[in-house]
Amino acid sequence: MSAEPDPRLIYARTVDGHDEAEQPRRGLTPAARRILVVIDGKRCVGDLPNFARPGELGPIIAELEGQRLIEVAGLADEPTEAERRARASAEQALLNEAKRSVRGLFGAELGAAGHVWEARIADCVNMEVLRRVLREAVDVVYYRSGEAAARRIVAAVRPVFEQAQRAR
Repeated sequence: MSAEPDPRLIYARTVDGHDEAEQPRRGLTPAARRILVVIDGKRCVGDLPNFARPGELGPIIAELEGQRLIEVAGLADEPTEAERRARASAEQALLNEAKRSVRGLFGAELGAAGHVWEARIADCVNMEVLRRVLREAVDVVYYRSGEAAARRIVAAVRPVFEQAQRAR
């Protein structure tokens, strides 16, 4: 298993990486493809865990580097304490907004079972945990209440997650 890379590393796609991102030919896993697409020469590795499951990022980076689809482009500066606090405050505000945007939706779609999901959502401590809980919950809604119900929930939270992506 590959170790997690330094979170300050900044990767950029190589020419082959750009080609692969635009016209898939190498049979990358969906997770590797997702990481390849978001690597832009600006984001540092510390920004990428939102696009991978725990433990996936190191092996994916190693695979993409091994196939010469990405290369190190630089090293980000350590954020100052004030920047860390501002980022944490902004993430907390987004987390609270995301929780508000789905309040009551799972109960409406799943009845009493939805209250369990709403409690799990209320317990989420950051956007990544919320994203994972919502993925599970949307799957449950899809299987129990259908595609239209799942789409309503996704539509309710999409703007918040898009705003979170822009903030990064």
